[in-house]
Amino acid sequence: MKKIKVLFTLPNLKTAGSAREMLNIIERLDKKTFEAWVGIQKGGGELFDEVIAKKLPIVVQPYLLEEGMPLLSKIRKARAYAKDFKKMDFDIWQSFNWSSDFSEAFVARWSGAKYVYVKKNMNWGRKAWKTKTMLSSAVVARNKTMLTTFFDNKKYKRKVYHIHGGVDVEKFKPGFDMSVRKEHGVPDDAFMVCNVAQIVRSKDQATLIRAIAKVDNGYLLMAGATRDKEYKEELDSLIRQLGVQNRVRFIGATSDVNGLLNASNAFVLSTSLHGGHEEGCPVAVLEAMASGTPCIVSDVAGSRDLIEHGKTGLIFQPERTEQLADCIKELIAKPGYGKALAEKALDKAYLEYSLDKEVNNFAAMYKKIMKY
Repeated sequence: MKKIKVLFTLPNLKTAGSAREMLNIIERLDKKTFEAWVGIQKGGGELFDEVIAKKLPIVVQPYLLEEGMPLLSKIRKARAYAKDFKKMDFDIWQSFNWSSDFSEAFVARWSGAKYVYVKKNMNWGRKAWKTKTMLSSAVVARNKTMLTTFFDNKKYKRKVYHIHGGVDVEKFKPGFDMSVRKEHGVPDDAFMVCNVAQIVRSKDQATLIRAIAKVDNGYLLMAGATRDKEYKEELDSLIRQLGVQNRVRFIGATSDVNGLLNASNAFVLSTSLHGGHEEGCPVAVLEAMASGTPCIVSDVAGSRDLIEHGKTGLIFQPERTEQLADCIKELIAKPGYGKALAEKALDKAYLEYSLDKEVNNFAAMYKKIMKY
């Protein structure tokens, strides 16, 4: 029987989180059933080099259209792009692009492939999302809120698949490692909280900083690239204002997230509702769960799918400093409670959110689409 040929697309491989997830799926799909390709518009970056080194099939070729282009010009350009891809004879075009741009869907369909996209964020107001969904053969919804809020009607239900993210349980696992503490000057007896997220307003590190300032002997390490310099400057000013310069550190993007988690007493994802933002399926929470680190998350879509208050972690209302501080203090006062929550979260990560399970769900969807 002919293999199902799937093109996995992202504009580039520099968006580390999405690119890594995409490559994880590509590498783990059954090679007897699937022929998986990488499709990007522009090369470069460590993950691009990794793809080349591993000799994964790759296409570096434009397929997205520029915004503001006249409609007729768009159509002509899309058909020209599609003609090139048609020669490659892909069965499924799997997009991991986060945006509402639907030009890619036209190129995919005109190339003869069935277009599938992953709904990774909680944006939905633009008509472009409805158009993109209409043009799709299938849509991957990352959390339960999407199912009830975006896709709860007959015309969408038949093409929507709920496939949450997965975590590599071989890479992220419980352990005891004090090296990150020593590197950043955190005392051994401190209650260390970590946060792994880009430095942007929607991740609301401000509330987390205010909360840790209320915790005696509480330390905070924040890992993530700065995407909003103005916001970062505001956070620096807040740290000085609260007088917690010795207890709060920005450590930038890190390649050793598991080491950071293993050195921490708790992980916090303090996502706010800024600009209508919520979470899709936050990989950072999954990584913390798999690492056996007690989790505290704000009550937003995506995060509340993973953490159940009082069972697999603690939940606080977004932007409520006192509630978050109380959650941290509760874990300090009841070490056994935090350990019990972490153990249940670890079991959940292994049973429900392993990377292998995610890959199997994608594979089952592809087979159903192709009637394989």
